[in-house]
Amino acid sequence: MNKKILFALSVAVVAIVAIGTVSAIDFNLGSIFGPPPDQNVTLDGETFHIPGTFKENTNVSKNATERDYYLFKSTEYAKGYQNETNFINILIFDYENTQPDKDLINYNNGTAKNISGLKGFMYSDAVGYTFSYGKGNKVISIQSDNEALIGPVIA
Repeated sequence: MNKKILFALSVAVVAIVAIGTVSAIDFNLGSIFGPPPDQNVTLDGETFHIPGTFKENTNVSKNATERDYYLFKSTEYAKGYQNETNFINILIFDYENTQPDKDLINYNNGTAKNISGLKGFMYSDAVGYTFSYGKGNKVISIQSDNEALIGPVIA
């Protein structure tokens, strides 16, 4: 048999075995290089920190949607993120020339709570947790199915 043909067949067999071996291994680059870096996200001029394992859920996103609530006109902004097990939603209600009062911030009848140095209200239901706080003329709400994720988002 010709040496060139024998060499070509040998290379082909090695390549097939190598491909089969790599595909048989659960090749998780995250375990080798670590998780992706956290993301800084800006929404209506406010910056939030999203863990790198979360990807944007565009079904939740809203950009400058005008609404009328309780005699107040607001502009609503929203972004959603999810990974394999959890979600994080950021909602901002910008009331333009109106300073939101305690009742407007606590629209879910939550419990007063201080998270990451911000005084607000925590509410929980069957879906998860919502922390709402006021900042200037805005009501900002962070929602998640894991309460521990809320603090780092606004830290």
